[in-house]
Amino acid sequence: MIDLHLHLDGSLSIEDFKYLANRYNYDLGSDFPNNIYVNSDCKSLEEYLERFNLPLQLLQDEFSVAYAVSSLVNRLYQMGYIYAEIRFAPQLHTQKGMSQENAVIAACAGLRNGLRDKKNFNAKLILCCMRQADYETNLPAIILADKYRNAGVAAVDLAGPEAFKTGDNYAKLFDEAKERNLNITIHAGEACGSDEVIRCVDLLHAQRIGHGVHLELNRDNIMKMTMNNIAFEFCPTSNLQTTSLPSYQHVPLREFDRYGIRVTINSDNMTVSNTNVLDEYRHMYKTFNIQKYEVRHFLINSINASFTSMVEKQALLRELDLRLTDFYNKIIEE
Repeated sequence: MIDLHLHLDGSLSIEDFKYLANRYNYDLGSDFPNNIYVNSDCKSLEEYLERFNLPLQLLQDEFSVAYAVSSLVNRLYQMGYIYAEIRFAPQLHTQKGMSQENAVIAACAGLRNGLRDKKNFNAKLILCCMRQADYETNLPAIILADKYRNAGVAAVDLAGPEAFKTGDNYAKLFDEAKERNLNITIHAGEACGSDEVIRCVDLLHAQRIGHGVHLELNRDNIMKMTMNNIAFEFCPTSNLQTTSLPSYQHVPLREFDRYGIRVTINSDNMTVSNTNVLDEYRHMYKTFNIQKYEVRHFLINSINASFTSMVEKQALLRELDLRLTDFYNKIIEE
């Protein structure tokens, strides 16, 4: 219905893989399609991230990036979504000579094409900086997010192996994003704990935290998150797959919500994690018996936390109420 944390390279469909591999005469391997999903015995976030190597090999020119974005937008619409924010790192698409700017231009073109003639649905792009990259490599994502904010880019992010470098190493970079009045979401609190979440709020100006499940719910942290209106992008299945959490029962959904911390429920990677927002809500229903009013509550959190205009948020709220019963019935039907 609404997905605020969705990676492009982690969400190519089987058909996308086949089409692009055929176009570029690329061998998908004898294990395809099993090699596009994370293994059940995945031991870490770093191992999970290895599953992005294959799709990234196919997304190295303007056509493939535009095609992938358009295809994903079409699938989300067909699945009944009303809004999504799709994120990718331009720097990861330069292996064969495409510039970061051309990657962004292609993604915006794919977004525009995918959204054509679609009613009661919208999607935007988020540009990711990477923890493995230096300031000079990351800076173009900030500049391009500013330049193409009217073409569909809604925010910037910091992604990659969380334990690689702590948030304070990127303060200058995200000071630049803040000065440009860009929306900011940061991956934190997935592989590391509270200190990294706090750094990302205090030093990187995060408005949303990707994952954040390891935030300690002490008085100071609760006050900081609620006073700053920080929203958390929970992605339950991927957290289990990366061993960030041992089970769905350990997703701190009710704990965060009880203290007034805004929680949203998202997919992270539809293909790598073999999931979608409907499945994630099903897991939360089966685990916590969330009721219809609670589903609406978490979806309203997503609307309020979305990086879009107040006018569109009001339209999304109206569309949510029109579709809520149908969505909830799909959640509980299994």
